[in-house]
Amino acid sequence: MKKIIILVSMLLLLASLVGAVFAKTVKTPFTGSGLGFPIQDPVCTFPGGNEHCRGMVLYAENDMSDDRLDGFETTTMNWNFHPVPTDAELAGPWWGEGQIANEAGEIIWDVNMTGERDDLGWGHVRYVAHGRGEYEGLKAFFTGLRPSPEPWYPFEFEGYILEKVDN
Repeated sequence: MKKIIILVSMLLLLASLVGAVFAKTVKTPFTGSGLGFPIQDPVCTFPGGNEHCRGMVLYAENDMSDDRLDGFETTTMNWNFHPVPTDAELAGPWWGEGQIANEAGEIIWDVNMTGERDDLGWGHVRYVAHGRGEYEGLKAFFTGLRPSPEPWYPFEFEGYILEKVDN
């Protein structure tokens, strides 16, 4: 029995090494910007002076240095904001999910995002995107900063695309 366990362990190790030899992950960095506006108002409640909103649909145009992420983003957003003693008035986390479509209207990425509005009103966001169609199998990870409390100030993005390629 001990010999079988050792043999199986060696075969699993060999299989993982063979996979590593034939597959390689390429990390392609990119930067860009995006500016969005709401196209559907959220439903909000105000428990204890806080602002809890669900279902705002945001439409944004993203201009990225890697053309594979250029496109039109439609995201459904939610947030839980609380009052802050600054000019920003509200701060707190937000989250959402959506898609990025190319100029032909084809959905090319599914996106999930989390972020927060800080006490100064600046926006910070993190995206994870999964490619569709010709980008199937690609993943993109990027962060964004809106260094202004103004909601119509653009986000500046930086991140990378991961793709597995054969050697």
